[in-house]
Amino acid sequence: MDWEDLKTFTEVATTGSVRKAARALGVHHSTVSRRVERLEADVATRLFDRRPEGFALTACGEELLSVARRFADELRDAGRSIAGRDSALSGRVTLTMAEPIAVHGFAPRLPEFVARFPELELDIRVTVSMLDISRGAADIAIRMDNNPPETLVGKRLFAFHETVYASPDYLRAHDPVGDPASARWLGWRIAGRARPLWVEATEFRDVPVWGAFGNVAMQQAAVRAGLGLAALPCYMADRDPGLVRATAREPVAGRDIWILTHPDLRHVARIRAVMAFAEEVLRADRALFLGA
Repeated sequence: MDWEDLKTFTEVATTGSVRKAARALGVHHSTVSRRVERLEADVATRLFDRRPEGFALTACGEELLSVARRFADELRDAGRSIAGRDSALSGRVTLTMAEPIAVHGFAPRLPEFVARFPELELDIRVTVSMLDISRGAADIAIRMDNNPPETLVGKRLFAFHETVYASPDYLRAHDPVGDPASARWLGWRIAGRARPLWVEATEFRDVPVWGAFGNVAMQQAAVRAGLGLAALPCYMADRDPGLVRATAREPVAGRDIWILTHPDLRHVARIRAVMAFAEEVLRADRALFLGA
């Protein structure tokens, strides 16, 4: 059996769709179909039931998937073990981090990184999703999490802080304390609660909630446009000239900031170099993160 066919089979089994598997693998959907058909010919049995709603594994397919995943894990572990003996400051390192840290922290420092490590290449994946380092989706993760996975190693830096922001014009036109019905909170939606506990602890607990903005950058843009109040990370909002703090209270600590990697990668020279640079970048902005 061809390994590329097995990888394709595993992706189709995971996604249940030829087109989704094609997108994940970066190939045309006809290539995915051809590989699956070739693998079924190699094993002389049907691995999927083709249904209108997608591809469903047959009993033989389920058995093969278990073996394929086991083999993929062993192959990945072997590759990571070999990489662990790599002492050269060259090659590609994949980092995952949230958009504010990537845009405000790393982007301005990239020329410095290139000058210091000319043989290293960064693959920065901007996402709040928890990419699986154990399965090779990233080498290093900068995560805001009070309970990072126990399977990873790294360093806790400090907690980011947040407080309430609005545009100056909005605060001139609305009194969220004296007339809370005239104002509005933006971006809060928690199942079973009208507002988060943190909002209830502010002086604006009676201000109604409006809308749902899952992306923090979108919340910030809406506040800047004069749409309402929002609790934003000081790291983002304090540097925005279109925003002011709507409260005199001290910023509230959010989640901890961690720099994490897989235990098998922690002694790799390029991983250590990038983790050290990441810590340098984050510590340089410590006062902003703390809302000092």
